[in-house]
Amino acid sequence: MTDELRQRLADGQRLIDGGDPEAGIRILETLTGSPDPELAGGAWLGIGAARYRTDDEPGALEAWQRAADAGGPVAWLGWRSVAEQQVRDGHLDEAIAAYREADRRAPAHERGAIANRIAWLLKETGHDFAARRQFNRARGAYATYPAYVTWAILAICVGAFVVDMALSGVADLSLFGSGGPLVERGLIYAPAVAQGEWWRIFTSAFLHLGLLHLAFNMYALWLFGPIMEQLYGHVEYAVLFLLCAAGGSVLTIVAAPDSAAAGASGAIFGLFGLAFVVSRRRHLLLGPQARAILSQAGGLLLINLLITFTIPQISWTGHLGGLAIGVLIGLLLAPRNVPTMGGLWRTPDGRTMASRTPAVMRAGAYVLVAAILVVGTWYAIQQVG
Repeated sequence: MTDELRQRLADGQRLIDGGDPEAGIRILETLTGSPDPELAGGAWLGIGAARYRTDDEPGALEAWQRAADAGGPVAWLGWRSVAEQQVRDGHLDEAIAAYREADRRAPAHERGAIANRIAWLLKETGHDFAARRQFNRARGAYATYPAYVTWAILAICVGAFVVDMALSGVADLSLFGSGGPLVERGLIYAPAVAQGEWWRIFTSAFLHLGLLHLAFNMYALWLFGPIMEQLYGHVEYAVLFLLCAAGGSVLTIVAAPDSAAAGASGAIFGLFGLAFVVSRRRHLLLGPQARAILSQAGGLLLINLLITFTIPQISWTGHLGGLAIGVLIGLLLAPRNVPTMGGLWRTPDGRTMASRTPAVMRAGAYVLVAAILVVGTWYAIQQVG
């Protein structure tokens, strides 16, 4: 959308707001054929508002439906307007369907309000159970963002532990046992990495040395993993988990090349560090549940650091390496799936003043972190060699 077209869109809306809807419609109609869905959708939204103000409710509904059908970032506003008009017309089932379409496309911070409206309509139409689910969703009683990657990591870690114990023929209930053949082939050990077994940098994060070791790590991952996955999205969360895991492995082979280690705690320390940084450096607009979880990051980090340096056999290098990578990512990149205070500031024509980090820059930040880890691994291998 060029500045000229954006200005025409703003001029049309200004005329409508100033009490001259017909003049506003004439300007906005010239924009409805644009191939840019944001521009065309915005024009149809304005036309719908103008027609509604002139008591042409059928015309308003048609315009809002066109805004919804245009797609793009304002389509959810079109669906919401369609739903509101359907409510006024008494067509509650159609309103529920339109609100659900709006919910699918709306920004995360708008979905709670939409869920609340869906809940009231469901209650009005006699769908009490479905209404309770939507009310719970609106209140944030449970997460609406499925943590697929976290669940997959949990499943892999538990599955690998069960298989390892079955292969070894021993059910180790201690905090730190010796592990079985999977642990032996997958734990992080500098001489093995120097001989070409580079996969240990990642596989060590999915292997555990005892049932309590597994339980502690999986509980911490279950607590913090879903909220961090929601903040960064499935793909970026998977990348940052692997990078934090690699950070712990790389520091281990650099600073303690004669030691061997396994466990997801390095990656989990990375999540703690990431949560701590973003909760204090970024002005995130979060629900009460997410705020409560992130507020624990600092305390849990401090407690776990004390445990790291007071209990023997804990890999301090794995913990600190993962923590360093998590902090670095938090400093470089803000979460992509949550609004910030800066995103609330808008220019007079409605544009947000705070822009999102382009995808290529986000990818570049992860490549930079990966490059640091590659250099660290190369250095460690040279020292072992």
